[in-house]
Amino acid sequence: MSAATLNDDDYIIGANQAEIERLGLQHAIWREAALQAWQSGGIRPGMTVMDVGAGPGYASFDLARMVGPSGRVIAVDQSALFLDALREGAAARRLGNIETVECDLADYDWPQASCDAIWSRWCLCFVPDPDAVLAGIDRALKPGGRYITQEYGDYRSFRLEPRAPVFDRFLAAVEASWRHFGGDPNVAQRFPKAFAALGWQTLSLKPIVHAGNPGDWIWQWPLTWLEQAPARLVDLGFLGAEDAVSFAAFVAERQADPASLMITPMVLETIARKAD
Repeated sequence: MSAATLNDDDYIIGANQAEIERLGLQHAIWREAALQAWQSGGIRPGMTVMDVGAGPGYASFDLARMVGPSGRVIAVDQSALFLDALREGAAARRLGNIETVECDLADYDWPQASCDAIWSRWCLCFVPDPDAVLAGIDRALKPGGRYITQEYGDYRSFRLEPRAPVFDRFLAAVEASWRHFGGDPNVAQRFPKAFAALGWQTLSLKPIVHAGNPGDWIWQWPLTWLEQAPARLVDLGFLGAEDAVSFAAFVAERQADPASLMITPMVLETIARKAD
């Protein structure tokens, strides 16, 4: 198999209507965790908050409500499709305090000391140079500003039991695709050292892992990914077509068995403070 290339505004996981819908379900499941992180990070009305890797804007909408009409949300993403959906969603919700920036993070001209807080979730794990992005975040934060993030810390902690060899091959393909395009599925492990190098204070480190059975709310989060990802990995050249068929059958078997167990990949929630 030969690995494919990505379009400039594309993602490893794809940017299309199905992904917009999947991201909506993902945010609904993770919304409570995000709200708690924002509250712990001190986001309040009147602030300027940047949503890095905003996608179709589900977190941006909640942030816009949290900062209120006197506040501002800057939503940054490289996908025109996602940002079109974000603007449509903001208009439908009558949220006038969101501005969008269409740009690859590697090319973004980060504003100087303009943000009270910056948020990202499952974004830096996909970028080739997370240290450069963190330097940009440092530039954009005001003195004393907070960076609040939820990123993968141990993707191989993902479990679907009873286990089968095809699941391990699928995880290996996911990790290979991430690394081929410059990402790191365990990027949060780098953060404490990277934050210290920037002179930031790490305020909290919180691992988030869920477990559930078929029919549980949390089960739906990885399930939508597990159903969509194999075809994408085949297209990109990281998974064989036969394995994709076997993997679909494996997931269907686990879904049909009420005693199946899913343990989600470990996400590390980190809150850091820029020096005054």
